[in-house]
Amino acid sequence: MTSADTKLFFFDLDGTLLNTQKNITEQTYAALTAWHNAGHRVAVSSGRPLFSILDTIRQQHLDVFSPYAIAFNGAHIYEPATGKDIRKKTLDLPDVYTLAPMIRSMGLYCHTYDNTHILTPEDGTEIHHYTRVVKVPWRVLPAFPEGVTQRPCKMLCIDLSGPSRLDALAEQIISDPRFAGRITAMRSNDNYLEIFPSDAGKGAAVAALAEYLDIPVTNTFAAGDAQNDVSMIEAAGCGVAMCNGHPDAITAADVVTKTDNDHDGLAPILLSNI
Repeated sequence: MTSADTKLFFFDLDGTLLNTQKNITEQTYAALTAWHNAGHRVAVSSGRPLFSILDTIRQQHLDVFSPYAIAFNGAHIYEPATGKDIRKKTLDLPDVYTLAPMIRSMGLYCHTYDNTHILTPEDGTEIHHYTRVVKVPWRVLPAFPEGVTQRPCKMLCIDLSGPSRLDALAEQIISDPRFAGRITAMRSNDNYLEIFPSDAGKGAAVAALAEYLDIPVTNTFAAGDAQNDVSMIEAAGCGVAMCNGHPDAITAADVVTKTDNDHDGLAPILLSNI
């Protein structure tokens, strides 16, 4: 149930709602409890796969807030309490089969996802780095992308040497007429390039979930720290950037937290807007 006064807060996970140890601090959890008890709603919005977000919701005891889960940079909006897909945007399989060799020709690693696993071309440094943070199962497809049979919500490229080759790849994808207007490529940090449908994105998810819940966009808040959070920060009625965030996120925000994600940066924002 929502009313004219109901508010909806979208939270990125890593670098925002979670601290460096990938936990929610006690003070931030208390502020979330107060927000929820005031009748307001919560959505977790991450580049992570849905199964990773759902694990985090359980582990961090967020399920008591009946949160919505927004996965794959806004491509999949899911209601855990009912198991309902509210919206799901996917890449076409022919595009996956075109993009994978293009990416590999630049010497870059990429993987994608099905409903339960990361689908990776190799058991190597990149997948081990990724799953140290996102603790989810993965499966090797030696002839990748052969074996990818479900339309995925996104592909992820990883370059642990830094962003320069990822930025070059993003420019190549965006300028390719085969993908123009249909596929977006943007970095979520210096090592990760997210590739997903252009009609997805965290900002589009803000509008879609607010409409679904009949909550005015003016009553929405969104907090993030990275470049892939910018559209969400801009789309919300009040966009919040973590002070530990990327300059693009800080520039896009209406409000910047006074402390970082390790020092309860979100708690005052929540409490002051109940």
